[in-house]
Amino acid sequence: MTDSPPRFFSCEFDEGIPMKRNRLFQIAFGWIAMFAIMAGSVATAAANDSHTEKVIASFLKHVASLDTIAEKQKSEISKTITDAGPDDPDAVTEGLIQLYPKYSQAVESSDTESVEAAVELLSPLADSDDKFLAADASFYLARTLMNDERFEDAMPRLKQLVGDLSQFTAHQGSTQYFIGVAQAGLLQNDDAIQSFMQFLQFNPEAPERLRVSAWRQVQQLQSIQEGKLDDVHQRMDFSRRRLELIETDKVTQTEQDKIVNMLTKLIKEEEKKECSSNCKQGGT
Repeated sequence: MTDSPPRFFSCEFDEGIPMKRNRLFQIAFGWIAMFAIMAGSVATAAANDSHTEKVIASFLKHVASLDTIAEKQKSEISKTITDAGPDDPDAVTEGLIQLYPKYSQAVESSDTESVEAAVELLSPLADSDDKFLAADASFYLARTLMNDERFEDAMPRLKQLVGDLSQFTAHQGSTQYFIGVAQAGLLQNDDAIQSFMQFLQFNPEAPERLRVSAWRQVQQLQSIQEGKLDDVHQRMDFSRRRLELIETDKVTQTEQDKIVNMLTKLIKEEEKKECSSNCKQGGT
């Protein structure tokens, strides 16, 4: 049940002085924002832990109210969750597996390479009348789709988890991180930066690999300049992903046209620079 950081887009090229100055301002802004986040981390960590504890307490109350299971099973679920700890986001998952034995296979399928099998198992559970099961299954379904770079399909589930289903899931931290990744993958860079910053602010106890990944992506997204090579590279990755999903629609074609136009413009700019340099050398 681990969350893997996505691949990064990166592009190195020669920068002029104005571009370097812009990068310095962007980096400085990023560090200021990070210090602000660190300053408020104690309060936000407590808020996040409080949410997890509330969800777990609410789930235990939900289990206790069920007339369809024996008292012995209720006690076993309660013990499992107590043993996991009050701030373990996987505690509800373990309790649900005891409540719905077949759910174990669905959760395990999200860690396999058979994406379609996982989607088939998790999709009906994500629409369950049991809101705790619906929220938990929605998280694993969204995570499966994210790992397959199906950001368009994952986003509605992720929005549900921070919306109508927020009070039924303890996976808020990972959900916030995934939203940032999905937005970046959909070229919604400003929204992605905001989501990653919120993730960093409200989840200081999140796994280090996710926090490092989120911070690196904030820096990368802030450095992108429209029409430059890093912008082209991100759009090429967007097109590559959609083509792999057989999405040869108008959106993909539009981005491909933008890439061609950007590259054509950049090539012409380089040719002008080269010509200017050669002319100066010839005149000396």
